[in-house]
Order: sequence, then structure tokens, then C-alpha cells
Amino acid sequence: MKPSLRMHGLVQHMNAVAQQLGLDMLTAKKEYIFRTWVTISAPFTYTVFGVYWGFMEARRSWMDGIKSFIMLGGLVSGSAKLLTTLLRHAPIRDLFYFIIQICEEYEQRGVDFIHALNFGIDRVYKIKRIIYVGYSITFLIMLLTPLVLLLCKGIRITVMPYQIPGLSIDSNIGYWLTYLQHTVPEVVGGIGFYLGDMLVLLALIQIRTYADIFQLKATALNDALERKEQSRYVCSVGQYEDFNIQALLMDLIDWHQLFVDYCELVEKIYDNLIAAQVLSASVSIVICLCVNLNEFDLISAIFFLVSAYSMSVYCIVGTQIEFAYDQVYQTVTCLSWHELNCDQRKLYRMMLQRAQNMKIIVLLGLVPLSLRTALQASELDLFW
Repeated sequence: MKPSLRMHGLVQHMNAVAQQLGLDMLTAKKEYIFRTWVTISAPFTYTVFGVYWGFMEARRSWMDGIKSFIMLGGLVSGSAKLLTTLLRHAPIRDLFYFIIQICEEYEQRGVDFIHALNFGIDRVYKIKRIIYVGYSITFLIMLLTPLVLLLCKGIRITVMPYQIPGLSIDSNIGYWLTYLQHTVPEVVGGIGFYLGDMLVLLALIQIRTYADIFQLKATALNDALERKEQSRYVCSVGQYEDFNIQALLMDLIDWHQLFVDYCELVEKIYDNLIAAQVLSASVSIVICLCVNLNEFDLISAIFFLVSAYSMSVYCIVGTQIEFAYDQVYQTVTCLSWHELNCDQRKLYRMMLQRAQNMKIIVLLGLVPLSLRTALQASELDLFW
């Protein structure tokens, strides 16, 4: 299958998931329907009931108060994903169309480009399966655990760590109304987390794909420069074939400019979301560790796994992006620049300077998005 068709199918899948939440990502003008308001109400209800219940529990016992805030990190990251989707609807839609356009253009340039595009799409599908399976299993366990404990042992616990004022879970009506109310934000949160992660990771993984395309273009230019060098041995002094070097160089420079602009655009769209996701996951890990070190709590243990692997996925992809930047820089430095003429060397120097000063994705301007950051955050969590 053509890369453009595969990418189009991937975008359509993500839009279908968004439509379940009332968030159509491909429309020119976003519309607020009933499902949209239900989605917006999910973080709002947790903020109202969860924070209120947490402070009420903290008056009786500080540990019960901490238990009530185990999903606070999920509230922050979920709210950031929702706000990013609503407020940056148009840039995200344009980014989708741009990615599909690149696939349509470069799948016509030969087998090597098709392979690079398909390899990048395969990366996205692998991440998609990891996220889908992870969220499906964990959120399903969180929904079914209260039912299993109620039916098997008669123990009544809630899906989310709060109760609705005026509804006692000791009564059947109060418990089932509380369970139904918790189910709505839980389901919306699970779908929203999956959608938000896919929006970000699809855009980030393309950086690695575009770095591979850059390397293919650089290889074509290097081959032409090597042929120019070899031509000296058979041509007269001062005469040699051009081998279309100027066009290849300008094509490489144009793609490098597109690569830089794309990286800056992705950071501009998703910078707050990425920072909120990683930092809130780190906070959730700390809270869940505190709860489970005092007394084992199944819901907080599950949410600990959700937070840990979610942060790890983001940081691993961030490390892959750093590799992409290094790949682009090494590709530029390995060009046979000495075979360029004077004017071409000036253009090459500008591209080299830009490659040396690539703007990496930084969380709140403090630490880079990388696996090293995840390990440092984990060490800090264990220290606390």
C-alpha cells in the first residue's frame, strides 16, 4: 500500500477516535456538540468533586488526603490535552494535511523514499499498539476492580478516589450512582489520553522520518560530488561535468529548511502538552509511591503503571528525536563540501550553522525531552 494511503488511514483513525469525544479534527470549523460538552465536563467534575473530597479527607488523615489526589496528575495532563485540541484545532488539522502531502509527493520519487516513509509509518503503528493496549488494559482493570471486589468480597471501593457529597456508597443507590458518575470521566479520560498521545507522537515521529529523507537527499548529492571528483581524471584541466550539483544542493537546503521549520512548528503546537504530560506523570508517580509504601492500594498501583509507562514513551520518543538531530548534523558534516564551488560553499555554510543550532524540545525551558530526563525523574521519585 502507498505511504500516503497508510498515513491517510492513520489520520482517519485518529479523527474517528476524536469524533467519539465530539472533537472532529478535520473540519474547517470546530463545533461544540453534546459529546463535546460531556468531554469538557470530565475534568471539570473531577476538579469540583475530587479536589473538594481530597481536602475533606485530608482533615481526617493526611494519607487519606494523598489517596484522594492520586489522579491529580491525570487531571493536569488530560486537561492539557483537551485544551490543546480545542485551542489549536486549526494548526493540528493543517499539520495532518501537511504530513499527508509530504507522503503523496515523495512516494513518487523512488523506492528509497517509499521505504523511508513506510518505515516511519511502521514506527507510528508500533507506538499506537503500545499505547492502545496499555490504556485499554489499565483503564479496564480500574473499571472492573470495584465490581469484582463488590461481587466476590462485598467490599465497596470507588473507581476514582472521591465520593459525591450527599451520596453514600454504603447504600446501593448511592454506590451505583457514584459508580456511573465515575465511569463517564474514566472512559472519556481513557479515550482522551489515547487520542492526545497519538496526536503528539504522530507529529514527533515524523521528525525521524524527515531526517531519513534528508539523508537520502544528501547521499544523492554526495554521489554527484564524487562523480565530479572522478571526472577530473578524464577531463581537461578546468573542465568537468556539472552533474546537476546546484539543483541537488538547493533541494537539500530547501528540505533542511523544511525540517527545521517543521520541528519548530511541532514544538510550538505541543510544547505545553508535552511538558504537562511528563511533569504530571512524574508527580503522579510520587503520589502513588507514597500511598503504596504506606499501604498497598490497587487503584493507585495501576495508575502508577499508567503514569510510568506514559512518561517513558514520551521520553523515549524524545530521545529518538535527539538521534534525528544528530543524524542530520552528521549527514551535513559528511558532505564532500570541498567539491563545491565558492557560491555553493556559502550556501553549505549557512546550512551547517543551522544544523549546529537545532532547537531541541525542552520541558518548560528547563530539561530536554529525553530518556535521561525520565531516569532523573525516576531517581528523584525514589529519593523522595
